[in-house]
Amino acid sequence: MSLTTLSTVKEYLGLTGTGEASLLNRLMDWATDFIHSHCGRIFPQGGYDEYIDGDGTDTLLSHQFPIISVSSLEVDGAVKDSASFVLYAPLGLLRLKSGVFPRGKKNVRLQYTAGYAAIPKDIEQACIELVALKYYDRGSARLGVASKEGTSFVSQLPQEVRQVLDLYKRYGV
Repeated sequence: MSLTTLSTVKEYLGLTGTGEASLLNRLMDWATDFIHSHCGRIFPQGGYDEYIDGDGTDTLLSHQFPIISVSSLEVDGAVKDSASFVLYAPLGLLRLKSGVFPRGKKNVRLQYTAGYAAIPKDIEQACIELVALKYYDRGSARLGVASKEGTSFVSQLPQEVRQVLDLYKRYGV
């Protein structure tokens, strides 16, 4: 699922008609995948079934956030009821009220729903900006920015896009 819509991108680019729809849809898919990869998470709301390594602490970070609900938490095959942990939903963090998540490989199973029902506007705009950069740089291997000397190609994200994405980046997993 794209982080923006075709009509929003076309409005931003000042395009009318259907001639560029296929290209813009591909660029929207690319920008969405790029943002998810850069941030280390998925933004649209969805269901997840993860096996996570226990690390001997009383906290566990999910791969996706914010967490909407937890349907099941198993530690070494034993199901924990919802009264046995505290959920810090915006962070994707669970803390056991007593005990620890024992060290082990994939010994904690977390089934949950996480993400945004409505994509945050700043993330949507970052997606639109990336589509616009790629649209105007067709055929180039890197993002381009017009300058007095012609087009200057940059291998890094524009600062304003990077600042937004870094606010939503997943750290520590």
